[in-house]
Amino acid sequence: MQSSVTATGSFSKREIRLQIVHLAWPVIGEQFLVFLAGLVDTALVGHLDTVSMAAMGFTQMPHWLLVGLFAGLGVGVNALVSRFQGAGDYEHIEPATRAGFWLGIALAAVAGVAIYLLAPLIIRAAGAQPEVVPVGVHVLRLLVPGMVAAYWSMVMTAALRATGDTRTSLVVNMGVNVINAILAYSLIYGRFGAPALGVAGAGYATTVARIIGALWLAAIMLQRQSGARLVWRKLFHIDRGLMARIVRVGWVSSTERMFSTFIYLLYMVMIARLGTVAVASQNITVAVENISWMLAAGFQMATAAMVGQRLGARRPDQAEAVAMEAVKMCMMIHATVGLFFILAPGPYVGLFTSDPAVRELCATVLRIAGFTEICTALVLTLNGALSGAGDTRPLFFVTTGGGLVRLGGAALLLLGLGWGLEGAWIAAGVDWVVRSALIWHRFRSGAWKEVTV
Repeated sequence: MQSSVTATGSFSKREIRLQIVHLAWPVIGEQFLVFLAGLVDTALVGHLDTVSMAAMGFTQMPHWLLVGLFAGLGVGVNALVSRFQGAGDYEHIEPATRAGFWLGIALAAVAGVAIYLLAPLIIRAAGAQPEVVPVGVHVLRLLVPGMVAAYWSMVMTAALRATGDTRTSLVVNMGVNVINAILAYSLIYGRFGAPALGVAGAGYATTVARIIGALWLAAIMLQRQSGARLVWRKLFHIDRGLMARIVRVGWVSSTERMFSTFIYLLYMVMIARLGTVAVASQNITVAVENISWMLAAGFQMATAAMVGQRLGARRPDQAEAVAMEAVKMCMMIHATVGLFFILAPGPYVGLFTSDPAVRELCATVLRIAGFTEICTALVLTLNGALSGAGDTRPLFFVTTGGGLVRLGGAALLLLGLGWGLEGAWIAAGVDWVVRSALIWHRFRSGAWKEVTV
């Protein structure tokens, strides 16, 4: 089902809430599947040896950085396609999707070649021990074809979501997860007649599953008769004008998201100096907090699509109403989650560890995180609203301002005053407060309603 509105259509608050939920729940489900896939791979490799486990961890670092690059490109595609959808300009949706198709392929191919060639440098720069480096390089290179497929899929998924189709990517990801789990179990441990390849088996499984997922997604889009689709006979007709419009919006968002990841990596370097208990507690607390982030991701992407459509329909009043309703809904959910984090963090932490020292520290920092859940909801939802409008430049300054506050605060509280991991999370909380103030100011200014994409 696609979600759109005409310029003259009525749009009640109840209809807004229903459409937000309709678009958000498949995205939340998809985020859960991504989270679950990571747990499955970690659990399977975790039964091998410490070198294999460490190697898998180091291969994720370039992926984290590049996800921001392609998510930003997806923002450009979403902004353009959602405007066409809202305006009823359906004949331009397919050419815009096609432009995103080629941009995604070209950028993913360049990124893949760079990762493959620079794999030894990447693994060493990430801090891998000498005995981990060759294993990490081998696995990272095995992952490259699948990474290319996954990055391209991210761009195409953005086009689908822009027209209100959030279910297709959910179904595809369910299939990818099942394939990955079966292949990983078979190839890591040598089950069902397959060779036992150890950690390399996880690399092969992930790559094969992601390639199958990309081919499946392409087949679906080639068969569609309307909306965000691909037409085989027109596939090599490239509209450079539409490409330029996507890049104009997307490159700023890509820069902002990659910079955000870079800030987080620097933040983690500071935390790493605190020792094993602190690092373990950090990783577990982030995993617990991902519960609320999955929910926010659904609201963020639903808001982006709906705001873009309303602006395309020349109804900025409806675009603002959508954003405000999404913010209220997301903040209510995050407030509830935050309250549980503050009052009863133990059960969440207990899912991941039984170590008393780690559990105590996790509970403390999770309580700190609980107090800023409302700010997180506000920032992520309004990020979706401004991204959907194509107003990406201010988001860069929001991220930069908050990120510098986080790094400066962590340096002062963690390294200077010796407050440990608690100090790092207080700095992160101040970061979210600053970002919420900056992004709220931009949203209330209304300037995003006038942005041309």
